[in-house]
Amino acid sequence: MKMSNIEDRITSKLAAPYGFVASPNGEMRSCASFLINAQLTDMPLWAKFVEQFRLMPDGEDQGWRGEYWGKMMRGAAMIYASMPDSRLYEAMRFSVIDLLSVAEADGRVSSYSRDKEFDGWDLWCRKYVLLGMIYFLEVCPDDALCRQIVSFCKGVADAVLRGIGKETGKKSITRASRSWFGVNSSSILEPMVKLYRITGDARYLNFASYIVEEGGAEGINIFALARENRLLPYQYGVSKAYEMISCFEGLLEYAKVTGNKEYLIAVENFGRALLESETSIIGSLGITHELLDHTRLRQTVRYDGVMQETCVTVTWMKFCGRLYELTGDSVFADAMEISFHNAYLGSLNLEHRHSPYIREKFIERDGEPYVIDTFLAFDSYSPLTCGKRGQKVGGNRLLSDKSYYGCCACIGAAGLGAMLSGILMRDREGYILSFYEKGEYFCDELSVKLDTEYPTKGDISISLSSSADRDLPICLRIPAWAENAELTAPLDYTKDGGFFRIVLCAGEKVDLILKIDLSFRVERPITWDRDVVYTDTSASGNGWHSASAMEVFHKKEDDDFFAIMRGPLVLGADERFGRSLTTPFKLCNKESLKKSVKGSAPIRTRFCLLINDGNGDYLVGDYASLGLDWHSNIAAWLPTED
Repeated sequence: MKMSNIEDRITSKLAAPYGFVASPNGEMRSCASFLINAQLTDMPLWAKFVEQFRLMPDGEDQGWRGEYWGKMMRGAAMIYASMPDSRLYEAMRFSVIDLLSVAEADGRVSSYSRDKEFDGWDLWCRKYVLLGMIYFLEVCPDDALCRQIVSFCKGVADAVLRGIGKETGKKSITRASRSWFGVNSSSILEPMVKLYRITGDARYLNFASYIVEEGGAEGINIFALARENRLLPYQYGVSKAYEMISCFEGLLEYAKVTGNKEYLIAVENFGRALLESETSIIGSLGITHELLDHTRLRQTVRYDGVMQETCVTVTWMKFCGRLYELTGDSVFADAMEISFHNAYLGSLNLEHRHSPYIREKFIERDGEPYVIDTFLAFDSYSPLTCGKRGQKVGGNRLLSDKSYYGCCACIGAAGLGAMLSGILMRDREGYILSFYEKGEYFCDELSVKLDTEYPTKGDISISLSSSADRDLPICLRIPAWAENAELTAPLDYTKDGGFFRIVLCAGEKVDLILKIDLSFRVERPITWDRDVVYTDTSASGNGWHSASAMEVFHKKEDDDFFAIMRGPLVLGADERFGRSLTTPFKLCNKESLKKSVKGSAPIRTRFCLLINDGNGDYLVGDYASLGLDWHSNIAAWLPTED
């Protein structure tokens, strides 16, 4: 499916088909039900997020409470676009109408007061106001409400244009924040381009051009560095993963609107460089909290802080989805699938735990609790070596009622939305089935039914039914870990480029069997020598809250780990399985794993394996099921002396 002509990539190679409706009945269904019931239809929560634009508390502590509404609205709209749900829509609609009421007379909407605006995370929050509204606009059938939303978004954007730019008296986009060289502010590029597409108003495209010309970061042109492709992203000098990826999401929108091939190349270079240098075994980025730090090499390095942030995981999944649409290269779908089945599902707070970190941070004052327990649908960080979940709430801020919230809890729904939209896609000729979730999927001229327990089992029954008056080319993605995949079909097919290709005749119905090889794989850390990473947060240069260069060196003990994978699943350990995670495990090989048997764990797992390492049996289970009590040590990388 990979495009050979860069000219053709100005428009996406793949896209979600018009009229696509998903009815999954596996992990995605369970995840959607959990989020809709526990978070996305919580009306007091929506109201609380809107209230931040009336109270405007963020200027007092350089905060980001103003991001919460837009992050959650974007994720809710993405889920609704594939899985229409009346309760979800009404919750979104009610909150959108509530937010429309907060606009000031000149259209300004901010969680910062006027005397403190264009500082801290103000533009970042305004970006999410715009994105939340624009994503809802895409699913809103009410023409009158749509017109109000467009007018509202223009007011929000115009308030930014009045204060930010290169003209005399305006503040530079990269100086509209004290954090991370302004990449957080520059990420408003994406909604500005989207608003231009909606309105046709050249002022928004001109402002987007200004952001791109400024290079994304103060003194560091990240877009030019990606185009040159001589450095890996962790070497750029600004290391904040989530915000930088967000800037490149905006650059992709800009390249498609302007037809600029150079920026399109920069976006693809950046994505492939992250694949090469930053992705961990569970599908997230960064072992130094939220920073790019050559994770692929250093993921077993001992670090006492948190790592593998959920905001980064979700943003990476979304970005991979866009790169998959752009290039048709299944490597990006592989990355999404690994992220979803490991880092993402593992971050769901299915046991409704409350963070002990928050109680320790906000102690009692004057004999009264300074904070009340608050349920968050997502955990913020995931350990790779021995560690626990639930250790910190990313982006936490107190709200006026003494509750709190965090960035990861708000962004989380967008990860599921990205996966749902990628199940069935369209190219210029036909359709692509990319993810194998049990359920039924419909578009205007094709219905697909999947019966499978993938990824715990490799047999996938696929029923295809065409209502088209033409032949439909259909591609079935072959994951990278399933090179020996087999297709049983009552028609001819070919296999190349990571896909099985068939042609469904007009009005035809066929049943297929896809067998995906789920052989075990044993991974070892990559040995390295020394490196320079931008992770030193002890000092900030030039008045920025950022991270400085730090030289790091390989240690022999960083090599003393191994990891087990089966298909997209990482099989890790939980101390509740009865074995300490600080004592060495005997290194497995493929032959010993073949002799292992399916085990029975003392906790709920999707897949559990009983392994004999010569010193006695031990259990491993799918990573996403481990440590959900937030008290037990877990590990994706197991220690070994071999």
